[in-house]
Amino acid sequence: MVVDQSEKSLLTPKVKVFYSTKSNQRIAPETLDLSSSIVRDKIVAREEPEKWNFPDLYELWGGTTFW
Repeated sequence: MVVDQSEKSLLTPKVKVFYSTKSNQRIAPETLDLSSSIVRDKIVAREEPEKWNFPDLYELWGGTTFW
């Protein structure tokens, strides 16, 4: 989820990752700066929150997690 803008470009924001689509499991939340030269991840699409049914989505967005 996007948590902040980047100073370099609106196309490379800071995002919080908390789920692996490869393993279909929760992972420890981590903030990535997509404008960093060492980060290879990128946003490929927008997702509807309802599709994933994360009951603690607002806590994740706010920085506090309960899991």
